[in-house]
Amino acid sequence: MKEKFALGTALLVASTVPVFGQQYRAGSSDTMDQNNQQDTQRGSCCTSCCDECCPPKDPCAKCAQLWPSCGPDWIITPGAGPCTADGCDFFVTAEFLYWAVRQDHLGFAVTLPEPETTSVGEISHPDWRMELGFKVGIGWLTCIDGWDLYLNYTWLRPRTKNETASSKEGFFLQDYFLFGFFGPPGDFTLDNETAKWKLDFNVLDLEWGRNFYISKCLHLRPHFGLKGTWQEQKYDITANATQPRGSTQFFDTITGSADLKNDYWGIGPRAGLDTAWHFSRCFSVVGEFAITALWGRFDSRAKATQTLFDGSVTPAEETTTTIGTGSFKTEFHSVKPVMEFFLGFRWEDWWCCDEYYTGFDIGWEVQWWGGQNQFAFLPTETRWGDLGFHGLTVRARFQF
Repeated sequence: MKEKFALGTALLVASTVPVFGQQYRAGSSDTMDQNNQQDTQRGSCCTSCCDECCPPKDPCAKCAQLWPSCGPDWIITPGAGPCTADGCDFFVTAEFLYWAVRQDHLGFAVTLPEPETTSVGEISHPDWRMELGFKVGIGWLTCIDGWDLYLNYTWLRPRTKNETASSKEGFFLQDYFLFGFFGPPGDFTLDNETAKWKLDFNVLDLEWGRNFYISKCLHLRPHFGLKGTWQEQKYDITANATQPRGSTQFFDTITGSADLKNDYWGIGPRAGLDTAWHFSRCFSVVGEFAITALWGRFDSRAKATQTLFDGSVTPAEETTTTIGTGSFKTEFHSVKPVMEFFLGFRWEDWWCCDEYYTGFDIGWEVQWWGGQNQFAFLPTETRWGDLGFHGLTVRARFQF
């Protein structure tokens, strides 16, 4: 009796397994159809820019979230990479810069009406222009929850042309620095003054961040790290003043020259946020900002010289006399702020079955460096001023 019961039970189980399997496969098929339908309805931000012929990816794989909303819905803040399939996820970046550079309080001469019946005048500044520069970087997308490590270097060498301020009819020229340092030049009249400024600008940024989606078409990348910089500024000023020699046609001339130098290094914590707002898989609007508090040292030096050229009847009798020299320096440490902003457009795509990634950004970048003008114009005077950059930035990224 027991043997018959056991045999009947076995036959019943064997007969129900195919039915259950068919129901399970039918249920799985329905679920897959629903998932495919949901993927179709996700909107334009999941539209491919090119034909996809690669096999589907495992939704739990590291690179499942290669583009907006193509990963599973149950992942919280899914990583946005970008990462590559079956790669080491190292990436390199290169940026072309075309920036305008400005620094406050570098006026060197003022043109005033003659006689001085009003205080309205024109202050002369260095002749600013657009400058070329570059950035290069290297990074790695780690296997720890999509965290990435990125190191970037900035190189810029802005230079100004010789800007000259000259006296003209009905106006007189007043110096801002040279003759104020040595005292008034008596009855000498300032004829012209020339200034030239240059900067050697070097920056290293180290970032530790994570790029992730917070909605179907928006991803954020908060990051923190360190900023380091070393800079050298030079400001050269030359002025010429003349005085008639009696009733003759000859003049005595005083030439003043000043060489100002400002060396700076700084290091400090940096934090920021990068955003990308996708219109499709490949196109997005990007906005980025970062702030830094730099602890650094300023080493400011100034050297000035005044030379008298005595007028005479013949040039052979003309004499040159150094009537004044002076130099001083100041060194101190301080905390200075830095703010960075970028707004632009991005095109990106994966190729060779997601084994390689390329991205291109173009936009406008602004950087503000507080309190970088620490030139010592007088032994007791420092013209505190800010350094600013703004201009076109073109960025390329390749990942493998």
